[in-house]
Amino acid sequence: MNHQAMNYKSLMREQLPVYVYQLLEAIGESADEMGYPVFVVGGLVRDLLIGRPNLDVDIVVEGDGIDFACTFADAREGEVKRHKRFGTAVVALPDGFKIDVATARTEIYDQPGALPSVSCSSIRDDLQRRDFTINAMALELNEDGFGELVDFFGGRSDLQSGTVRILHDLSFEDDPTRIFRAVRFEQRYGFSIEPHTGELLEKAVAEGFLKRITAQRLRNEILLILKEDDPVPAVQRMAHLDLKSYIHPCICMSDELVALFGKVKEILAWWDSISSSVNKKMEPVLLNLLALLDQLDASEVEDVTKRLVLRNKYADALRISKTHLPDILRCLGKTKNLPSRVYGILNDLPLEVLLFAMAKNNRARDDISSYLTQLRNVKPLVNGNDLRRLGYPEGPLYTQILHKTFVAQLDGSVADKDQAIQLIERRFPLHE
Repeated sequence: MNHQAMNYKSLMREQLPVYVYQLLEAIGESADEMGYPVFVVGGLVRDLLIGRPNLDVDIVVEGDGIDFACTFADAREGEVKRHKRFGTAVVALPDGFKIDVATARTEIYDQPGALPSVSCSSIRDDLQRRDFTINAMALELNEDGFGELVDFFGGRSDLQSGTVRILHDLSFEDDPTRIFRAVRFEQRYGFSIEPHTGELLEKAVAEGFLKRITAQRLRNEILLILKEDDPVPAVQRMAHLDLKSYIHPCICMSDELVALFGKVKEILAWWDSISSSVNKKMEPVLLNLLALLDQLDASEVEDVTKRLVLRNKYADALRISKTHLPDILRCLGKTKNLPSRVYGILNDLPLEVLLFAMAKNNRARDDISSYLTQLRNVKPLVNGNDLRRLGYPEGPLYTQILHKTFVAQLDGSVADKDQAIQLIERRFPLHE
C-alpha cells in the first residue's frame, strides 16, 4: 500500500480500554479468516492520535461489509441491523456495545446537498469521500499490519498543526452540512480552518448552499454543536460566519447569552454530581438550546421549532420556557415557600426546563434544587385503598382528602401512615 508506514499498535494498547483493543484485534482476526482487508476509521483514529478518549468504533471493510458484520455478529451472539442501500450495518454485541461496519465505498453526488449514490471501492476511495483530512485516516486491523496508519491526505500532519482542511474544492457543495462540522471541529480542538478551506466555506455560505439541505440534516448539525462540552466558541463562530440566521436571524451573540451558557454549564455540573442518586435521564443539548433561544419571543421560538422540525419533547420544553417560566420564576425565591407550594408550582415540568430555570435565576435555585433532590421523589403515605378500608364512600371527596394529606406530608405535619390516618379522621370525620 502506498501510504505512510507508521504503526500505532502500542499507542492503541496504551490508550484504548482493554475491551475495545481486544475487540479491534478480534475484528482483524475475523476479517483475516474471510480474506477481507479491514480498518478502523474516523473519529477514533483522529482522537487516538491527539490523546482524547473516543469509543466510536467505525469499521470499513474492503469487500462485503454486511457479510462481514453478519459473520462477526454470529460468532459473538450479537445482532445486526443492515442498510443495504449504503452497504452498511450496525452490530450490537450482547453487552450493548455497538460497532458500525461499512463496505469501502465511493460516493457520487448527483446534485449538491442530495444524498449520494454509492458503489463499492477501496479504502483510499472511502477515505477520500470524507469531510476533512483529520477525519480521513484509518488504522489497519488485519494481523499482518495491525495498527498501521493509512493516511493518504495528510491528516496526521494537519492534526499536528491544528488545521481543519477539506479534501477537495467541491466538498462544501457536495455536502453543505460540512460547513457546520468545520466550525465544530475547529472550536472543539482549538484548531484553525485552513485559509483556502475558509474561503470556500464563506463562498458556500454566501451562495446559500445550506438552503439545499433538508431541515432534519440542518437540525442535526446544530444540535451536535450544542452537544459540545462548551458550545459557546462554536456558536460565536457561527455568528461570525452568519450561520445563526439558519436558526433564527434575531439571535444575538451578546455578553448576556454567553453568561447564560456559562450558568447552564454550572447547573449541568451540579446535576452531574447528584444525578446518580435521583436516577433521571436528562438531555444537556436541550438546556443549551433553551439558552440559545432565550432572547427570542414565543412566536419566534415557534418559527425555530418548525424550521428545524424539532421533536415534541424539545418543542414542548421551548414552549413552556416562553409561556410558563417567567411566572414560575416570579413565584419562586421571593419569600420562603412551603414545600407543598414549591411542589405545586414545579410538579410536571420537564426536567430540562427546571434545570434551565436554575441557570436563569439564582433566587429560584434553592427551591428547584429542593424539589429535584427531595420533594419530587416523595410518595404519598395513603391512597384510595386506605380510604376504602377506613370506610369512606368512593367519590370526589377522595381527591380532596388525598391532596390535603399529601400537602401535610410534604410540609412535615405528618411523618408516617398512622399520623396521616389520624389527620384524615380528624379533618374528615365519618358521620354515623
